[in-house]
Amino acid sequence: MDIFKVISDLTTLPGVTGNEVAVAEVLKGYFRAYTDDVWLDVAGNCYARIGNKEGPTLLVMAHMDEVGLMVSDIEDNGMLRLHSVAGVDPRVLPGSEVTVHGKKRIPAVIGAMPPHLLSAEDQKKNYKLDDLVCDTALPAEEVKANVSVGDNVTFALCPPMELKNGFIAGKTFDDRACVAAMLYTMELLKNVKLNCNLIFCGSTQEEGPNFGASCGSWNTAPDMAIAIDVCHAPQPGAKSTDYVEFDQVSLTVGSNVNQKMYEWMCDVGTEMNINWVADPCMGHSGTDAHRMQVACAGVATGIISLPLRYMHTSVEVIHMDTLKNCAKLLAAFAASIGEDWEEKLCLDD
Repeated sequence: MDIFKVISDLTTLPGVTGNEVAVAEVLKGYFRAYTDDVWLDVAGNCYARIGNKEGPTLLVMAHMDEVGLMVSDIEDNGMLRLHSVAGVDPRVLPGSEVTVHGKKRIPAVIGAMPPHLLSAEDQKKNYKLDDLVCDTALPAEEVKANVSVGDNVTFALCPPMELKNGFIAGKTFDDRACVAAMLYTMELLKNVKLNCNLIFCGSTQEEGPNFGASCGSWNTAPDMAIAIDVCHAPQPGAKSTDYVEFDQVSLTVGSNVNQKMYEWMCDVGTEMNINWVADPCMGHSGTDAHRMQVACAGVATGIISLPLRYMHTSVEVIHMDTLKNCAKLLAAFAASIGEDWEEKLCLDD
């Protein structure tokens, strides 16, 4: 599998929270390389099933959606005003290349008043979204004929960059790099006889209300689940307690995960000689696990995270070897599930 190509194919698609259909269509095609048991649900989640249907169900979930913007107004001169959808930081937008998804895709830029024309006091302030405009450079009549209030705007649909030493940078690695990791997990397991009913899910709306994870968990009623997402990698100004090193797979420990599930995943990581680290989280993890854990009658849930720098920007950075290690840990965990799975998850000891 060419993982870089998979990531490129997934990240050059629009999929703002609540509008992930383009990503799901491509993911279905990738899933079908490994199984014919592929389907969508009403929430837009995309599923694939492998393994033993009679065994315990393990649900693995990575979200397809991305943070983005929405057109909130079209000014008389054709400039677009924008609202944030699910968490775009306006401080990273000035000077950004974007794509407007109207009746056709329109390249555009995000502009702001240059500092030369601001007062000394205003120069000290961060730009707010109300200070920014989306400029297509098209005549107003053409803009209004092709763009409507409610249309999505994403970072430009550019393929990722290959940096030095195994690093890559691009948009939407949160969380489509982890969707690619799920596919690599399927590649690793294609000749492995599993004792579990393994369901992979590309989920929707994680960056917003997390409804995709709720629907996905209730639809599959798993016995255990793993959310795979990103966490913060080292970056200038960050405290060491706020990030995980690029070469480490993060395993979350805390109230958003099942303790026995965590211990089992740690054991597998150690047996596989994978460089993993305990990543404490005392509350909401900000991942699909938050909803997965409380679905049905409760689901034993774990979290695997891929370190990422510059989250929610167009230049998110990850290391390819660590992505592969996330997939190796997932595959080994699924392969370790046997008849003693209930005993391994039993809290009464």
